Amino acid sequence: MDSFEANKIFGAVLGTVFVLFGGSLLAEGLFSSEAPEKPGFEIAVAEPQQGGGTEQKAAAEDPPVAALLQNADVKEGQTIFKKCQACHSGEKGGPNKVGPHLWGVVDRPVASVSDFSYSAGMKKFSDNGQKKWTYDHIYHFIKAPKDYVPGTAMGFAGLKDPQQRADVIAYLRTLNDNPPPLPPPPAEGQKSADAGNGGAPASAEANAETNPATTTQPGVAAAQEPTQTPATTDSQAAAPQPNAQAAPTQANENKPNPPAAQQQAANQANAPKGGDVNAGAEGTQGMSAAPAQGIAQPAPAGQRQAAASSQPAGGTQQAAITGDPAAGKQVFRKCQACHAIGEGAKNKIGPELNGIVGEKVALVEGYNFSSALQNYAKTHPVWTVDELHQWLSGPQKLVPGTKMSFPGLSSQDDINNVIAYLASFGPDGKPKNP
Repeated sequence: MDSFEANKIFGAVLGTVFVLFGGSLLAEGLFSSEAPEKPGFEIAVAEPQQGGGTEQKAAAEDPPVAALLQNADVKEGQTIFKKCQACHSGEKGGPNKVGPHLWGVVDRPVASVSDFSYSAGMKKFSDNGQKKWTYDHIYHFIKAPKDYVPGTAMGFAGLKDPQQRADVIAYLRTLNDNPPPLPPPPAEGQKSADAGNGGAPASAEANAETNPATTTQPGVAAAQEPTQTPATTDSQAAAPQPNAQAAPTQANENKPNPPAAQQQAANQANAPKGGDVNAGAEGTQGMSAAPAQGIAQPAPAGQRQAAASSQPAGGTQQAAITGDPAAGKQVFRKCQACHAIGEGAKNKIGPELNGIVGEKVALVEGYNFSSALQNYAKTHPVWTVDELHQWLSGPQKLVPGTKMSFPGLSSQDDINNVIAYLASFGPDGKPKNP
């Protein structure tokens, strides 16, 4: 081959390259493809975590799914399920996709779809087919799949909102020829079976039933309630008791008691105007501590006025609010599945919480409180700071039989901060001026 032939070949190759390159530039200019403003399917992928997690970690601090399912919205769950359709089919006889089909998934044995290849982590979680996809397992799994089942191939980051998860589960329940029954509402104080020691956010009467309990929590001041043996408050201790009459005891039981008529006259003489000697917290404002038999003595005028200014409407002494409302707002997210606060707040699983600090116990319009809390309100009429503190430490310990299934907050700082956040809203839901 001479040089002339070689030049022709090289020229042909270069010409072809120029034609193809120029054609691609022309085509790109004529048929440009813009990225869509919003993807058709957005699949959130969880960030890998070192060491994975545990079922208890994923289940911590969630309200019981049994409570949320009572008012779950199937239509809303169907809408949210669209996020899952890129990887799962839900129709009867539907194919497996990236993940297994979900027809009949509620109460189906874990890792039991025969023609799907499960990850080693999911097979281990299945416990050789002994474990089923109960409401609790689905609820905690779709919150954070990789935390709840370490090693699963499911890359979905999860749904953090408890009510959204309950709505999705309510929809999944319908994907069945014979939908399994809904779980009954949780028994008083009962947490989800798989929640381990981690509790759930506010469940039922969280705010309306914020009464302190008769049990004193460690590190929490005991509620100052009228009992057979009166508790002396700081203001009461400072008040002199010039006319206090000691109740008869074994030491003075041989001393004659005053006649009933004289006793009644003494009570009326010593009781403040408009007061009731036998009244509970509502009748003790400005009065010094009564002896065991309950004869209340008025405190000096100056001290009475000072004491009254530090007490809520119900007459029980109010402790200072020391928490951080901003930090309390973050902690309150645990309660939002069951309670609302702010302008336009309405009752949910639990009552709305506007003006809860200083509010009457078990008295929120339109909300049906448990009989246990209503009975408790007879002797603990006002949500004081101390009572809220004890309530948030453990509602069931304070008021056995309450509908509030939240196990309580373990951190005293969290409790103080939540109370400060609640106190920042007035009864109308408007933030109070700092």
